[in-house]
Amino acid sequence: MNKTHKLVCIAMLTALSIVANLLTIPLFGTNSLSFTIAICFFAGIYFGALPAALVGFIGDLIAHFILPLGAYNWFIALSTTLFGVICALIYKLRLPKLVKVGIAAVICYVVCLCGLNTFGLWLNYCANVPPSPVGLAKFITMDKSGINKGFWVYLAGRAPYSAINIAVNAIIVGGLVQSGVIENLVARIRNTDEKE
Repeated sequence: MNKTHKLVCIAMLTALSIVANLLTIPLFGTNSLSFTIAICFFAGIYFGALPAALVGFIGDLIAHFILPLGAYNWFIALSTTLFGVICALIYKLRLPKLVKVGIAAVICYVVCLCGLNTFGLWLNYCANVPPSPVGLAKFITMDKSGINKGFWVYLAGRAPYSAINIAVNAIIVGGLVQSGVIENLVARIRNTDEKE
């Protein structure tokens, strides 16, 4: 795939990531269903770690500027950046496609959804600290006796919803990867490159 086509594809995935961020479906409390994970996975599978990181980060950042829902959460931004990176790295393993999608989904569930996302939201809503590097420094030095809900309690409430979120995205990615629809599209773009 030539550089122009690759840039266009990455730009399209970034635009889809922005839309997916804006169309996040609220479930309960701070829990939601977002298809951003699937888009970041596709970016990682077909374009590699760095483009996938850009798709996730830029998609999250621009969506925040279009529709801000409070302070920008740096932990969710890092999580969104890592979705595609993790998938791209796992996709280098010599395993069946669905197994790779499953492994990437489990790692993203633990590291991104239960770890970074939950910690960033907990900092903001329970510890009343801005979800940013400055907020993290403040959290480390502050008196923690005023925190109304511990992290593990907050995580226990979010974990089932996060599992639903990652499962839905993994099913979408697994289904499309297994069907070959995306691969056929990428192959057509490559064939166009060869003819030019």
